[in-house]
Amino acid sequence: MSQSQKAGTRLEFHVVTRFVPTTFLERGVAVPFTTPRLAGARARPAERRSLEVIVPNPSGGRGVYILPWGNIDNLCNPTVHDRRVTEAVAALPSVTPQAIRHAAREVAAQGLAGRGAREAARRARDDENQACVQANFDLLLELVRQLEVPGENPIPPEQDRPAALEWRGRRAVARLAPRLRWPPEMVVARLEQVAACFGSIGVGRNARISTSIARLVQLRREVAECLAREPDDNAAEIGMITSTADLTIQLAKATLADAQALSGDIPGLLQRWAADPDAVSRLLARPDWLLDGWDHLRALWELDPASGPTIAEIAALVPVVPREADEWLTEHLGRPADLSHYRSKLVRQLEDWRTGVTVCDLVARNERLLEKTL
Repeated sequence: MSQSQKAGTRLEFHVVTRFVPTTFLERGVAVPFTTPRLAGARARPAERRSLEVIVPNPSGGRGVYILPWGNIDNLCNPTVHDRRVTEAVAALPSVTPQAIRHAAREVAAQGLAGRGAREAARRARDDENQACVQANFDLLLELVRQLEVPGENPIPPEQDRPAALEWRGRRAVARLAPRLRWPPEMVVARLEQVAACFGSIGVGRNARISTSIARLVQLRREVAECLAREPDDNAAEIGMITSTADLTIQLAKATLADAQALSGDIPGLLQRWAADPDAVSRLLARPDWLLDGWDHLRALWELDPASGPTIAEIAALVPVVPREADEWLTEHLGRPADLSHYRSKLVRQLEDWRTGVTVCDLVARNERLLEKTL
């Protein structure tokens, strides 16, 4: 336990020199702060329904600081945007990537991080709403396909006229309702609830998660190309970035496939949802947990690619993959997963990547990053 003091206020925090979380909740969720001192900060549940913040070592070296959420003001002087984000996150009933993403968008939509972030937040909100509508429509198409008798209608549902498709959808719901012993209205309502979780997953088409995986694959390739060009520069950092990216990509693809496979049995999916909606939600959210924090690193790379300071900063902020994820891959493969070689990389003590850049410049840069990650 270490202690620091600022303006007469006692600040208590843990210094963890080797942070290897076992679960994703222990790792926490990335929070898009704009204050330089809070770069890479994560929120996680603490005792008695409170929150903690995990902050990478401000010196750029190994380890993290862990302190109560309410003590952020004593660690640094947050921007107005970050104060509002802090309040919004503290009010959340649970800490998940989706919940913090929504809270961050609401704050950014107020214009506290600039016009670019405000417009990006509004577009992201509209895109997410549209994705949920699309997922609901696609799930209904799947229900029609799965409930119609072979040869009953030669026209695929996605190619039929709107009026005819509407009639076929009502017929499918009417056929399913007695099997589930639900009124038709309940079938429709629960299909909409499931669709809200499928918005980022996609049903038979690419969605936000697929895009994030593709961006991570591209980041991994471009970072590795730096090592091929200059094998003596940033080798340790690049090795750690690519190793962790490889593991994350493998797991994200596997969990995305598991999630999308659920739409292959809509009646069974609705029964599972009715029995335990939280369990279904957690399964569908696995890719989101795995990719949490990587969009920020991709945006950081796009602002200043292939530079030593950027590589060092990304290495300092790479999300550690908790061992909980090994069980997810085991479920997908049907056999124990040996992922030890992915975790064998160790990055050397990093230099202070903040040196030489003013705080104002970093805040402006972080606001630009926010525009790309909302």
